[in-house]
Amino acid sequence: MTTLHFKKSMGRSPSRLGLLLIPVVFACFALAQSAQAVGPEPDEGDLIGNMAEEDDAVAELGSDAVEAATGQAADNPNKRVINFNIKKSLQCAGGDVILRGNVVVTFKHTSVGVVQPASLKLEGFTGTAKIGNRKLVAKNLKFTRPVSIEKLNGHGEGGFSFQFHVTGPRIGAGSPLRILVRYPCGEAIGLGKPCPSPNRYIFEDGKVTKVIPAKPKVDCIF
Repeated sequence: MTTLHFKKSMGRSPSRLGLLLIPVVFACFALAQSAQAVGPEPDEGDLIGNMAEEDDAVAELGSDAVEAATGQAADNPNKRVINFNIKKSLQCAGGDVILRGNVVVTFKHTSVGVVQPASLKLEGFTGTAKIGNRKLVAKNLKFTRPVSIEKLNGHGEGGFSFQFHVTGPRIGAGSPLRILVRYPCGEAIGLGKPCPSPNRYIFEDGKVTKVIPAKPKVDCIF
């Protein structure tokens, strides 16, 4: 009797085991899905790295936005372009003069992490005196004040000034037209007087990150 009972139990065991295994399989599947959804917590280093990358992207976009607005060269951070488009009524011209063009400022390293303006170039200049439709010519572009530098550990800012002359034909028996354009200091400012609001630039680790041009001063030279 005992042997027969044992054989019957063995005959029924596969179906019973199958019924028992089904809920176990579902329970294991549910646990695996829950673990995958929660996932491991990222370590602090990864979080900091992601934040730094996002900050760099925002800074670059801002940098790119700042360069487009001021006409700065995106391919060379130490070569910047100051655009000018001036219209002013001058007594010596008998009316309005219109001056347009670009001043290219090139910076160079002077010490570790520090840059200073080194050269100037006038490009694309056009000038007109409306009375008589006289064509004007620009010349004698030069720096006019020593560069001022404020720095700390490779970061800082500086200031510089420049000027150029604009000349044109006379009207009648008058004198030839002579104009001085200053950014913002020049010959008309005495050496003992301070230079108001020079062109400013910001640098970091040997690269110019921003240029803030001064408002130009345009005067007749008699």
